[in-house]
Amino acid sequence: MVEPILRPEDLRRWGEWMAEALAWSKTSAHKRRVEMAKRDIEQALAAAPRWCVMSSGGKDSTAMTHLVCTEMGLPIPVGSEKDDLDFPGEEEHLVHQAAQYGWDLHILRPPVSPQQWLLEHREELHGNTNMHSRAAGLSKACFYGVVEAFSEQYDGAFLGLRGEESKHRRKNRATHGKLYHKKAGQWVCTPLGDWRGIDVYAYCAARDIELLPIYKCCALMDSSDPSRVRKSWWVSTSQSHRGAAAWLRHYYPSLYARLAKIIPTVTRHA
Repeated sequence: MVEPILRPEDLRRWGEWMAEALAWSKTSAHKRRVEMAKRDIEQALAAAPRWCVMSSGGKDSTAMTHLVCTEMGLPIPVGSEKDDLDFPGEEEHLVHQAAQYGWDLHILRPPVSPQQWLLEHREELHGNTNMHSRAAGLSKACFYGVVEAFSEQYDGAFLGLRGEESKHRRKNRATHGKLYHKKAGQWVCTPLGDWRGIDVYAYCAARDIELLPIYKCCALMDSSDPSRVRKSWWVSTSQSHRGAAAWLRHYYPSLYARLAKIIPTVTRHA
């Protein structure tokens, strides 16, 4: 069985969404946001010489990486943490894109297997556990350390964070702007900070940039706004209030079965 399991309604809605995105790519509002992002990147390069791009392979970081490294032609290294909680095919997709566009891609590996970490700590987990926050044990052990070890080799890091996606990101955007110093002194630039979800898809649609198949899983819960589909670890249940476990069971039943073995209480949210 090939996952995700895409049904006719997913493919139909995806086709409609891509048509909407392509139409939006021609608007002055979208073109203005792209140009503003380019100016933010130029401002960042003027502030410090050595930058990296941090990419998850998701829609936002894919658009940002293409903007920085392909559209603007900047030879900036791209770091991406990959592990055994990624959705199937993520790493292969990113490696293929890097080869296609000539990106200087660095795959970052955590010191321990996230799946093994979960198995060893599953007594502490439940269906509402947020595993991807900075304070979460899983993230500390398997994500932030390796990501920061790479990014801290450079003066600054480009991040594909958008204010629209969360209250925390909106607050960060309002407080710091799109170019700022972290406490440790490293620069951070979020050139897509003011983009809407439709802008990300518009940018990719206009340039024939292939996104991960997960974004086509849009009919079950996100038909009204496919930009709400987000990629994280497949084991993450931080969105259980939106029915993330049910979504996983619908599109990735084999991953749902593995998740249920690690966190049996997840079935309450499916």
